[in-house]
Amino acid sequence: MFSSYAERYVLKSSKAGRFLSVNALTNEIEPSDSSDKAWVFHTHDGAVTHALWIGEVHGETPDVVRLS
Repeated sequence: MFSSYAERYVLKSSKAGRFLSVNALTNEIEPSDSSDKAWVFHTHDGAVTHALWIGEVHGETPDVVRLS
């Protein structure tokens, strides 16, 4: 998932080592092997906020990774 924004951030599970994506049909968060299919954030603050929310619900806070 590419964009014209200068910065892109994705979430990555620390335990599984996989990127987090959103299923288009069910809107559920699921793991993905590819950063191209990952859920993209255009600000660091947005990515961190969502990582903290996911951590509260799922018990594991994902890492925020900046893509070039």
